[in-house]
Amino acid sequence: MSDLSGNLDIGLRRDGDRLAVSIRSSRPVTAARVFVGKLVPDVTQRLPTLFSVCATAQAQACAVACEQALGLTPSSAVQQQRALLLRAETVKEHLWRLLLDWPQALGATPAHAPMATAMGAYLALRRAQTKDTDPFTPGADAPLSVPAPATDQAQALAEVAAVHVFGMPPARWLEQVGDRSALAAWMATAGTVAADLVSAVSRSDLASLGRNVVAPLPVLAMPDLTAALSGADADGFVAAPTWQGRPYETTPFARCRDRSLVADLATEHGNGLLPRLAALLLELADALVGLTDPPQAPPLPELAPSYADGIGVGSADAARGLLVHRVEVADGRVTSYRILAPTEWNFHPDGVVAVGLADGDLARLADDAELKRRAAFYVTAVDPCVAYALSVC
Repeated sequence: MSDLSGNLDIGLRRDGDRLAVSIRSSRPVTAARVFVGKLVPDVTQRLPTLFSVCATAQAQACAVACEQALGLTPSSAVQQQRALLLRAETVKEHLWRLLLDWPQALGATPAHAPMATAMGAYLALRRAQTKDTDPFTPGADAPLSVPAPATDQAQALAEVAAVHVFGMPPARWLEQVGDRSALAAWMATAGTVAADLVSAVSRSDLASLGRNVVAPLPVLAMPDLTAALSGADADGFVAAPTWQGRPYETTPFARCRDRSLVADLATEHGNGLLPRLAALLLELADALVGLTDPPQAPPLPELAPSYADGIGVGSADAARGLLVHRVEVADGRVTSYRILAPTEWNFHPDGVVAVGLADGDLARLADDAELKRRAAFYVTAVDPCVAYALSVC
């Protein structure tokens, strides 16, 4: 199967002292219906190849949803393996943003060679963890084992981040950089790609770019979320989700908004570019600590309760936000499958990107090329999981 991605068309139109923003998506949000009628093992094996962006998070949400539907429980060892692989994927995705996408958006030179090293380490880690068993098989039971090559490659990922992002071990960066003054001191001395990014954003008028009032997605009770994904308008909810009539954002910033560094920056810049960049750095450091020093890793999430009638809901904190799968199973075959991806929250027509781009400061830019360039900064910061086209008229 080929990957199903689609794309986003983001249009900006001048409207007095505001910008009218339109976001149109060609993402096939009902594509998971292709699995209706398939056996559960076939679905869990093929789904991550069909939805290959953040494939590990997709595999995690799929496995948990199917386990809920079938009343299965994976061993704690398998849950640890899944958590390790999900952290590794987060590391890979955040490094890609910091070493390639953000520098390119800001007109700097992307760090291709370090990212190539990181990708090699990530792929080696995955091979080491999945060579003997697939930890995403529903109800899987396997001894917890982190082979030496996987440990070595986790250290290799940490080394790339230490040299090119943090300028020190990630754990030390977490200890030392806890507020805006510490961040300023770090960016002045680190000499890394990421420090240069922070400096470029901090020392310009970009730090608050896109600041808006769209709130982070609250913790949703699984029964309520299951109902929204099961009702008559479930397809509409998946395509353009709102909660209690409001759009929300689910991003690294949303997850880190209460951390001291992000909270301190947000007092001045809200949910603008600089707090978003800081949240990306925090999540990268956290994930690397979880890979290289497991005793300090976050505790495993509790599995959601099983649902009746063969219905299951699984979620994963993907690199870009909350990912949710909902499945129905009867006689071992899938009868319904829906996926709610973070892009649909964040790029909702009235969501955080649309409201952020309508900002008056952007509208006051007379030059269309500069307007488009700055709008691209903000889209990159919120980070769709698909390609996008940005136009100004």
